[in-house]
Amino acid sequence: MSGDQVLCAVGDDDGDPGSLPAGAERVVGAHLRRLRKEKGLRLVDVVKAGFVGSAPTLSRIENGETPLKADRVLALARFYGVTDPDDLESLAKLSSRSRTTQWWEEFRDAIPGWLERLISVEHAAREIRTYEVQYVPGLLQTPAYTRALMQRAFPDAITGDPVKREARRERAARVRQGRRQALHADGSPNFYALVDEAVLARPVGGAAVMRGQLRELFSLEENTEHIHIRVLPFSAGDEAMAPAPAITYLSFPSDREEDMVYLEVPSGGSYVTNPEEVARYRLALTTLWGTATTREETLAMIDHYIRKLNDC
Repeated sequence: MSGDQVLCAVGDDDGDPGSLPAGAERVVGAHLRRLRKEKGLRLVDVVKAGFVGSAPTLSRIENGETPLKADRVLALARFYGVTDPDDLESLAKLSSRSRTTQWWEEFRDAIPGWLERLISVEHAAREIRTYEVQYVPGLLQTPAYTRALMQRAFPDAITGDPVKREARRERAARVRQGRRQALHADGSPNFYALVDEAVLARPVGGAAVMRGQLRELFSLEENTEHIHIRVLPFSAGDEAMAPAPAITYLSFPSDREEDMVYLEVPSGGSYVTNPEEVARYRLALTTLWGTATTREETLAMIDHYIRKLNDC
């Protein structure tokens, strides 16, 4: 895919994107900025209307640099012409969420900045679509599967205190398991997970660990309405070629203007927010989904690999 941009999770070109957060504040702020611009209003116009005390204050709100107050956000949205009750309710919920202490704050020492941004955005999303060619998506991993991956991420060969190394593994595993809250809390986003068949075939952690993980995937697909899992089979051939080995597309309650793509790379993660590039990734994921197995075929394939592990 040409023209890919590695950016922070910012949906507009105003300000310094390298310093901005990417949680509920970012989503709401970027949305308010776009609404203001569509109305042809300057910062000073909004100040003169009496909704904020100064242009710098409004700029900080739009850049996601300050905690949000739901009444102020709703007043601004109405001033910009938003009347739909669902849109206003979504903005109110996101504004309230921005003022809540988040579970991952106690793990700040174990979470790099790029990952904290992703976690914040996951909890603010309306829909998440993800594609993985190597591993089960993080939001669907069992604790045992996660810990097996952490052994690889922090191998014994790394120099240093083995006790500290094990503690680091455990905290990293707890962070990944904590992220699962995004799919099991009230108002959870719709989640669409597309995995390569190699993910099912690779026995991460050994037969017992992988069997438990596959059973978890089977149960989630069979019993959870807002979680959808599909597989790109080996037989799909070159039609199943993705633009990146790990893609996560996140959309938000406001509208598609604030949607973003997270790309996982060996040294961390990067974000794509350019609307044209985001749209291309969405199209790629939609095309791949159409190539994947059906729900019934997915359950049968997962069951097939469970049975193979039972024979081990």
